[in-house]
Amino acid sequence: MQALVTAQLLLEPLTVAHADEMFDVLSDEAIYRHLDEAAPASVEHLRRVYDKREARRSPDGSEDWLNWVVRVPGGQLLGCVQATVFVPGSAWIAYVFSSRHWGRGHAHEATAGMLAHLAQAYGVRRYLATVEVENERSIRLLERLGFARASPHEMAGHDLSTTELLFLR
Repeated sequence: MQALVTAQLLLEPLTVAHADEMFDVLSDEAIYRHLDEAAPASVEHLRRVYDKREARRSPDGSEDWLNWVVRVPGGQLLGCVQATVFVPGSAWIAYVFSSRHWGRGHAHEATAGMLAHLAQAYGVRRYLATVEVENERSIRLLERLGFARASPHEMAGHDLSTTELLFLR
């Protein structure tokens, strides 16, 4: 896994060493308004999670787990982007950014950079993302990135909650 550089951002492959800085990002209560998970209980817990993610592959080897922390070069962490590459040419993507950095284009730039890398390095041509129905900011981001809401036919076989939408590109 390699670091990615965009016009204004550096995407570093996630390691255990990022746990302290990411704990600060993930302690931002505002980001959990539209996430179905809780903030990490401790830095130690986050280190254990990141230790598993450093494997970069699922235990059965069927998926690539790709996670990058996002920062302004030489600056603090803004958030993270991630992809789970599965069946040839497909990937689930996600992103989380501190609310202190919302509205500045960082999520768009970082996610676009990750998508370009996934296409070039992993041959990904189909991207999937879920978003909560009320998360208008994330829906707008996905639409700016060229994603469209999945049709009922395209949603078949995906186990989504009643409050989630599936977007595809």
